[in-house]
Amino acid sequence: MLQSLLALNNMNGGNKLITTTHSPYLINYLTLVVKAEELREKVKTEDQKNDLKQIVPLNTMIGANSLSIYELDEMEGNIKSLETYEGLPSDDNRLNMMLDEGNELFAKFLEIQQQL
Repeated sequence: MLQSLLALNNMNGGNKLITTTHSPYLINYLTLVVKAEELREKVKTEDQKNDLKQIVPLNTMIGANSLSIYELDEMEGNIKSLETYEGLPSDDNRLNMMLDEGNELFAKFLEIQQQL
């Protein structure tokens, strides 16, 4: 779905796509399309371009300057811009922390399962 929305957004320079999510996976995918655009500007051969589009469709790629991600803290009532690292969305955000916590809890289940 996100690929389709990005492709539609890229059809016209005046388009603006605004989404909301609770999913760290969507933010991760946005990181991929930004990195792909950065690399597309540097590739020299058609083979390299084909390698890129095997990972991310060309019509979904976006430049780092075209992306803004905001994080809402409903407990504090704050909205802040998510920091970037070399033009890519930072992994240091609340959704990733929640994902890490869920992964740690699941790992504890696996430890219990191994004891059974």
